[in-house]
Amino acid sequence: MERTCYYFPVGLLLATSMVVMGAADIRTDTSAIVALRDHIVSDPHLILAKNWSISFSVCDWIGIICDSGRQRVVALNISNMGFAEGMSHLRRLSFMALSNNNLMGEIPSWLGILDRLQYLSLRENNFFGDLPTNICDNLPNLKELDLSGNQLSGQMLSGLSNCSGLKSLNLSSNQFSGYIPKAVGNLKMLEELHLGDNILKGSIPEEIGNLQSLRVLSITSSNLSGSIPREIGNLTMLEGVDFRNNSLTGPIPNEIGNLLKLESLNLGESSLSGSIPVAIFNISTLRMLDLFYNNLSGVLPLNMCHGPHNLEDIFLGWNNFSGAIPVSISNCSKLTEIYLHSNKFSGPIPNSIGNLRRLEILDLSANNLTSESSSPELDLFTSLKGCISLRVIAVRDNPLNGVLPRSIGNLSISVESLGVWNCGLKGNIPDSIGNLSNLAFLRLGDNSLTGSFPTTIWGLQKLWYLDLINNSLSGLLSGDLCGLQSLEYLHLSQNQISGSIPRCFNNLTSLRYLDIAFNRLTSTLPMSLWDLKSLVYVNLSTNFLRGPLAPEMGELKNLTRLDLSNNQFSGKIPITIWSLESLDHLSFGV
Repeated sequence: MERTCYYFPVGLLLATSMVVMGAADIRTDTSAIVALRDHIVSDPHLILAKNWSISFSVCDWIGIICDSGRQRVVALNISNMGFAEGMSHLRRLSFMALSNNNLMGEIPSWLGILDRLQYLSLRENNFFGDLPTNICDNLPNLKELDLSGNQLSGQMLSGLSNCSGLKSLNLSSNQFSGYIPKAVGNLKMLEELHLGDNILKGSIPEEIGNLQSLRVLSITSSNLSGSIPREIGNLTMLEGVDFRNNSLTGPIPNEIGNLLKLESLNLGESSLSGSIPVAIFNISTLRMLDLFYNNLSGVLPLNMCHGPHNLEDIFLGWNNFSGAIPVSISNCSKLTEIYLHSNKFSGPIPNSIGNLRRLEILDLSANNLTSESSSPELDLFTSLKGCISLRVIAVRDNPLNGVLPRSIGNLSISVESLGVWNCGLKGNIPDSIGNLSNLAFLRLGDNSLTGSFPTTIWGLQKLWYLDLINNSLSGLLSGDLCGLQSLEYLHLSQNQISGSIPRCFNNLTSLRYLDIAFNRLTSTLPMSLWDLKSLVYVNLSTNFLRGPLAPEMGELKNLTRLDLSNNQFSGKIPITIWSLESLDHLSFGV
């Protein structure tokens, strides 16, 4: 649920704004806010100029909230107005936030006189220095404190040990240093704790297990080391845990399986080892499991999706997992993203994945996976037609060793990316690939594909990246390529393509990268080639191209690399070559 934020810029302290207790009324509040208005130096949205006029009651001003009964200012809501300076001494405020302005300096110690404050946010400013040691002494009602996105430094949680009533604390994205103190365990009312993106050291203290009301625990990108404390299993109210991008070591505690309300577990980008506790897969509320980029190993349990499950996203890439991908993965019917790349998984890719109708991204790259069928045709692509929401298929660097079936054209029209390079593909590229009209990224390089370009390739009007390098494709360089006006990268090197470069190549107005090296191209270069002003990289080396080079090549002002070596060009090198000021690699040699 979106939180209503109340904003109040703080800067200069004016004597005219002091509240006289006892005799105070709306006139006193008006005087204080007028003093604030008069010291704001930036009003980019003209809020002050158009609305903050003493001709109207201060309670009618944008951003001012009054008590309907007593007509006293109780809160200010001036979110993202860009104010640069101001002041505050409205002692009845219960909600105040100064977020997303241009405030700087140390946190003012006089905040302590606002003893009715329940919510205070200084988020996204330029406050610096240590926290005031007495920040909580006079704020007995403070429930939520957000100091994130500043330049605060010193010992984390300094001065906050007396904030025993806090329910939400956010100190992330600052420059706090040192250890997380054991005293964090004293904040037993906390429901949310965010300490990430600081310059910490040491481990997560065991005392974190005392915070049994905690729902959200986030300590990201803070250089934490050591193991995850087993006491985390005491936090049975937890819904989200995020420790990503640290240097945590050791196993994932089995006690995490006690967190039966957990929805998100993010332990990615650390140095965790061991296997995934089986109990984690029994948490039916879990929606996102991110263990990306660790040193985890072992196999996935055969019944990993046994019983009711809400798992939507699973990120296990860049680990050392082995064994088969369980057929039961299809029982997690809500899966939308599967990332199992860069592991040691082996055996067949389960065709049951095709039952995941909500699946959008499937990345099984860089494993030892094979096809489930003994047939030469890869039935994986036949089964995936059941994934009607699929956008990305990545199975590169697996020994699939088969033929792309004609049924590949029956994949969902939503498929945008197809990466099947270095998979031992054989045979022709099916004509039906032209049915994938939303395809933007196609990589079939480093295989053993034969035959010529399918004429239906012109149907891929959204294609911007085409990689067919290092195959055995033959025939002419198809003029059908000229219809791909979104194409930016064309990689066709190391094939057996013959004939000439089509004159219609000048239709490829978006082309930036052209690589047709190591083929059997003949004839002269078409003048239209030099019309492609977006070209940055051109490699036509090791062909049988001939004839003179046109002076117009000097018009490719964005060109950084030009390789025309190992051809049969004649005549002189055009003097216009010296006008290619961006060029850092040039080769005409043999």
